[in-house]
Amino acid sequence: MRRRLDGLVFFLAAFLLPLPTEASAILLAVFLCMGVFLLVFRPRRALSHLDKKFLLATVMFSASSVAINLANGSLPEDFRWSSYPLYYLFVIPIVIGAVLVRDPLRQFVLGTRAALLVLAVWGLAEVAAGSLRPGFGANPANAAFSITFLAVVSRLNVGSAPTLLSNRHVFFYLGLIAVLITQTRALLPVFAAGLVIDILGLLRNKVSGRMPGNRRSIGIAAVALASCLAITSIIYPIYADRIGSTFGEIRHAVQNSDSTATNGLSIRFAQWRAAVSLIADNPLLGRGGAGISEEIVRHKPEGFSGDLTQFTFVHNFILDETIQRGLLGLAILAGYFGFCLFRIYRYGDASMKENVLLVIVLTFSFGLLHYLLVKDRHVILYALYFLLLTTANNGWRAPYNPKMTG
Repeated sequence: MRRRLDGLVFFLAAFLLPLPTEASAILLAVFLCMGVFLLVFRPRRALSHLDKKFLLATVMFSASSVAINLANGSLPEDFRWSSYPLYYLFVIPIVIGAVLVRDPLRQFVLGTRAALLVLAVWGLAEVAAGSLRPGFGANPANAAFSITFLAVVSRLNVGSAPTLLSNRHVFFYLGLIAVLITQTRALLPVFAAGLVIDILGLLRNKVSGRMPGNRRSIGIAAVALASCLAITSIIYPIYADRIGSTFGEIRHAVQNSDSTATNGLSIRFAQWRAAVSLIADNPLLGRGGAGISEEIVRHKPEGFSGDLTQFTFVHNFILDETIQRGLLGLAILAGYFGFCLFRIYRYGDASMKENVLLVIVLTFSFGLLHYLLVKDRHVILYALYFLLLTTANNGWRAPYNPKMTG
């Protein structure tokens, strides 16, 4: 019974992850408890199918990050921000607890595809109801990040996918619909990159003579194109003003670098300048995340009149990490992310290689302008992504590269 049930539960956990409910956390906690049990009573067997090099890297990353917070004196007062690197370690029992799921990555991908369909319909309903910038129960920018992350995940190829959730990129573009409705501009490069990849793939198929040409495929393509045009005509008037204001902010910031205006970009510039000044006080080990708002206000540029007290960090993941754990912590973070993404790229199939490139674009396009690794759901998404894909390549499926060893 458990072998039949656990796969459905893992699917539901993925499906509920971007939705405004705690149910996903509860379902993942079930697997976490089972994983802890197996680690305690059957440790060798529990770890047998995991990527040992990934596990070692994760332990080293989490331990060294917390050690830096101890060294810079921010613990125990700064436990919340200091604990985020431990998430990468804590999700490991979740995958161990999913031992009765034949392919957890498959269930996770199928769950995200179903969620993207629901979110696109929900978003269009919000627009029809006159909502200006819906956030699907959360901050619009943070919701858009989660949706985009899962839209990228939805592009992964999985085996034996049901017809309605099959290996098509339509779910990626359903994610684009939801993101457009949130009016989050920083994520558009991810979908632009995905579109370029898809166009290049179509051109390669045409050259090799593998383009689908039957009536059913042409009909599906025509319906999809008509749907996209109809949806774009609904969303564009809302989004046009947002795009226009973006160019206005950039033009104003370039032409009036010393201005005290408080639009979105000028606030970020003020935060970044304050962050650089704050980092200079503790460049190597940082100063932790407690009391950041007050420190940023204290270091803000002279003459800037905007209110910075409402922000916890500085809308730039590189500066945020350097403030917390200094240049040493930033180097460790870059090394860990680089190791995980390279390992997935090296041993993954074509869809995983493409996925890694889109995750990199996502990380920088959003992370350089928004909070990235100081939000629980964001960190959990990265942690699950790294763990599921490295483990899929090592244990649930035969390694795509037979030379891969644990």
